[in-house]
Amino acid sequence: MKTLLVFTVALVGATLLSGCMVALGNRVPENGKSTLGKELTDLKQARDSGVISEEEYQTAKKRLVEGK
Repeated sequence: MKTLLVFTVALVGATLLSGCMVALGNRVPENGKSTLGKELTDLKQARDSGVISEEEYQTAKKRLVEGK
């Protein structure tokens, strides 16, 4: 009985902590804008999946990095 209780408490604790880790990993800056890193990552994913061309990727990346 004691083993079952310990297992249950451990399982519930692990579940709650994993939810906290997911929530912390998906935080948006307080101003509501995404970060430069996130925008560059999204842009790269769009290029890699074929949504935009290499030329469009390079142009958009340059604009992001230069802040325009």
